[in-house]
Amino acid sequence: MQTSSAETLLEAPTESLKGFSGAYRSAGRRARITTILLGIVGFIALLSTIQDGLGFGLIEDARMGLLTAEEANKFDAGTAHLALMTLGAELVTAIAFLAWLSRTVDNIPALRGGRPLVTPRWSIGWWFIPFANLVKPYQIVRDVHDRMAIGASSSGGWIVLAWWLSWVAGRVIAAIAELVPQPINPEAINLDALAKQFSFRGIADSLTLLGALLAIVVVLRIQWRAEARA
Repeated sequence: MQTSSAETLLEAPTESLKGFSGAYRSAGRRARITTILLGIVGFIALLSTIQDGLGFGLIEDARMGLLTAEEANKFDAGTAHLALMTLGAELVTAIAFLAWLSRTVDNIPALRGGRPLVTPRWSIGWWFIPFANLVKPYQIVRDVHDRMAIGASSSGGWIVLAWWLSWVAGRVIAAIAELVPQPINPEAINLDALAKQFSFRGIADSLTLLGALLAIVVVLRIQWRAEARA
């Protein structure tokens, strides 16, 4: 069957795999939405990194007795707004990414990529299983990346690995930052502890920015391969 565009359905492969639709449905629109949202996540991470840097300036002002309550409250409000923006953006982006991944996994048999590591449903489900979700999602995305290769070999796998390591490291360091004591009494604030917290947050936000940029490359790379096969 001839195809006039990437949106055209392809005939199912002769071997029908359980859990797969057996037909090609382009994930191009989902990929575009996902990359836009990843860009927003990266932009917010950049703003958060800048905010972390400003925090060190406030600490120096506090050491010299120049910090005012108004400046401290303004900084805290800005940090809280960025945290809410990050939470919302990452939630929406996660939904979009998983929708794209599920559709892409479903397309693999129709694009003659063989039998994927998991079914479309499990390409989502593994992300929510504790401990397994530290490794399995990477294996799934790497499997998709390699199966969509054009030609005999699949290069560029290091990009997928770099994306995953930066994402996991960012989450771990962000969790460590939250473990740093945060005294409620302003007079008892430990400035050294705050400096340590800003350091962890800055590293975590920087890794989130890097991870978002690498995720964009991964999505576009896999989508390009799928459309080339189609």
